[in-house]
Amino acid sequence: MKKTIAVLLLCALILSLTSCGTLNFVDIEEFSSEIYTDRDITSAMEVVLEEFQGKSDRILLSLSYIGDSKISDYRDWADRNGADEVIVFMTDYYVSHFSNTPTQNAGSEYENWKFILVRTNGGEWEIVDQGY
Repeated sequence: MKKTIAVLLLCALILSLTSCGTLNFVDIEEFSSEIYTDRDITSAMEVVLEEFQGKSDRILLSLSYIGDSKISDYRDWADRNGADEVIVFMTDYYVSHFSNTPTQNAGSEYENWKFILVRTNGGEWEIVDQGY
């Protein structure tokens, strides 16, 4: 039941963001966690999805939680940012041929691009780093 609610919440968010045209076909991988609740994960996913909202030159293709077994590898991100929790997502996205973003190649697809988020005391998730 909890998973169903989480998926419905995420679907509602995606539908509300699709008006920008860059989130129409996002493949969101199913997730489960012993560390985080479904709501914890979906609220962090929302932050990543919002990063792509309204950006016509970057099209998000897929989004997935990295998994509980790998979270400890990123614990230092929470420590160095004065937070007590960290969560990581893998994304694939496409950069439009019309993009003028100087740090990304126009017409290229980026695979396994990480988004690292932290939070303190169950507060709001914040992206602190992204990349390979």
